[in-house]
Parts: sequence; C-alpha cells; structure tokens
Amino acid sequence: MSTYKRISGDYTIMSVNPTDKINIDTSTVIINGNLVVTGNSQSIVSTDTAITDHTITLNSGVTTPNLSGANIIVARSLTGASPNVFISWNETVKAWQYYNGTTVANIASASASGIASVSADTNPSLGANLNLAGHKIWDSTDNANVQVSFANVSTGGTGVYVNNTSYANVEVISKTRSVAYSILFG
Repeated sequence: MSTYKRISGDYTIMSVNPTDKINIDTSTVIINGNLVVTGNSQSIVSTDTAITDHTITLNSGVTTPNLSGANIIVARSLTGASPNVFISWNETVKAWQYYNGTTVANIASASASGIASVSADTNPSLGANLNLAGHKIWDSTDNANVQVSFANVSTGGTGVYVNNTSYANVEVISKTRSVAYSILFG
C-alpha cells in the first residue's frame, strides 16, 4: 500500500534526543531533487559507487587555499599492515603528488611545479626498453655540448654516433673493429 504525504513549506523529522538515529529501512531510496547533507562527516557503505558527474570538488567553499591541500586516499588494511596510498594536491609546493605506501613523489606534469621530463628526475627508472632510434642524448651543461645519437648500424659499426665541439656525427666503433684497426695500423 502506497502512502503519499503532501505538505506546504518545510517539513522536519527530528528525534527528541540528538544522539538518536532515524533509520529508513528499505532496499531503495529515491530522492527526486537535490540532496544536501550537513555535518562533519558522511559515510557511504556500499560495494561499488557509480558517480555520473564529471567533476568532484574538494575543499569547496574555501576563501583561501587550504594549506593541507586535498587528498584522495585508498585504504588498504584495517590493521595497518599495508599503509594507505593516495594522490594529493600539495599546496605548499603547488604540485600533484602520489604516495605509494613508502614514498611521496611529485606526479610528472608539463608545468614547472612538477617533474616535466625524465631529465628533471634525479633518479629516473624505466619499466621497459628505451627506444632511442632517431633521438639524441645530450648534456647541455657540458661546455663541449656532447650529444649521443642512434641510427642505422654501418658495416662493423655500432649505430652509436657522437657529436661535440671537435667531432660531428662520428660513429663509435665496436671492440672487434678497434682490435682489427690496431692490428692493421699498428
């Protein structure tokens, strides 16, 4: 049996004791309109949550930047055996960061506030092969402006070429080739 209650004006359901709970015990609750939740914390207990909005705003309503930044945390263990991980906006350094359970590091970005390239990382690591075909490795701080490039391998060569102030596009020779030259030319 369905029941409708039509009212005019605000309608308040309030318990006499402020610590009492008001429970709605049904499999589905539909709210046709906006939902405003106030209080210091909200907890949603569900297996999966689907959000159709394309924007989630953290720190909404602040008038100055929050020095604590903003975080999205993934809880990994109730016992603390596995530390939580997170992505975070760090207002102090003006950079997005991540915490992998061990280390906090800036997330690479094209702006000056994060690591913009591998060259800006003092300890880069690769998870796969690095294809340098058609590219150069160079040291801009060296007065000789040394560049190493990679191209097709010539007969007996290495495919590794060096440029600096004294040499232009000179192929580095292999150990086998250098031994042969030393035998031939003394």
